[in-house]
Amino acid sequence: RLTADGGAHVTGPGPWTGVLGAGTPLVLPDVAAARADGHRGLVGPDGPGAAPGVPGLDRWGPDVLARGFRCVVAVPAPLPRGGCAVLTLYLDDAGACGPEVVRRAGGFAQQIASLIDLHSTIPARGPAAEPVGPAARVRATVDHAVGVLMEARGCDEDEARHVLSVLAAEQHRPLEVVALSVVQHAVRPADDAPRLPLRRAD
Repeated sequence: RLTADGGAHVTGPGPWTGVLGAGTPLVLPDVAAARADGHRGLVGPDGPGAAPGVPGLDRWGPDVLARGFRCVVAVPAPLPRGGCAVLTLYLDDAGACGPEVVRRAGGFAQQIASLIDLHSTIPARGPAAEPVGPAARVRATVDHAVGVLMEARGCDEDEARHVLSVLAAEQHRPLEVVALSVVQHAVRPADDAPRLPLRRAD
């Protein structure tokens, strides 16, 4: 049975506290016994009895036991770009953290470190640009033509839009076609561009 550390441990001490400080695995075969005998009899990197007291065990140990776990294995996962993560396993049975379990936990920790490193190299994607539909293109063309008329005639936006509407009605063409024609005429050389009948019809 596996579980993830709950929010109660995220901001406080947990099995990983000593691992991050020492950079060596923590193997706690029996959480209840370790609390009872003052953290003695732990398994450290140099064998049984070589590990110091577990930081914060009196704080997180009761919660581990209340959840039905008796054995804890915490393995460091050094990150290639600096820093360190810790993989913590909680096991049901006391003494269930044999050498094979610790070895496999170390392999998982290395995989986790590799995934974290890979994730850190992937740039965050910005929001996908919304496709520009026909209506948006028509609106942009009309707005462009309005700006051209305002500049050429010295009129305000309302009058420029009124001029476009009048031209479209007189020429029996869609508004966007007339707007495109206005824009195209605006980019021609001055001596080549025919004058548009930009009169206002009441």
